Amino acid sequence: MGIDTYKLCGAALICAVAAFLLRYVKKEFELPLTLAGSILLLISACAMARPIAEYLTELIGASHLVGDAAGTLMRALAIAMMTKMASDLCREMGTPSVASSLEMAAKFEIIILTLPLVSSVIESVRGLFAGIGI
Repeated sequence: MGIDTYKLCGAALICAVAAFLLRYVKKEFELPLTLAGSILLLISACAMARPIAEYLTELIGASHLVGDAAGTLMRALAIAMMTKMASDLCREMGTPSVASSLEMAAKFEIIILTLPLVSSVIESVRGLFAGIGI
């Protein structure tokens, strides 16, 4: 675990304890503090994820994966990560049904986004089977 992870864990714990204490002292400040803390942690996590994105881009280039397919996979990953963060915030704010609806909508969006990719994979497999006489 790197230094950045220790700092993020410390910041998250401070935010969580402060939100917990505010819940009983000034309830109206709990939500803004939770949102601000979550946004700051998300921004920090995105900055930490930059090397991962660069590595994946390199890996995709080395594997000769078609650019559209790579972009589709990266967009699907981004949708999943953003949805997870937003649905967790919805649950924290006491709206689990909104969180579940958001997750369902994101799943449908990912399916719609990846349908052309799935179709091209199926066509490639059909071509391989046709080439060997199956």
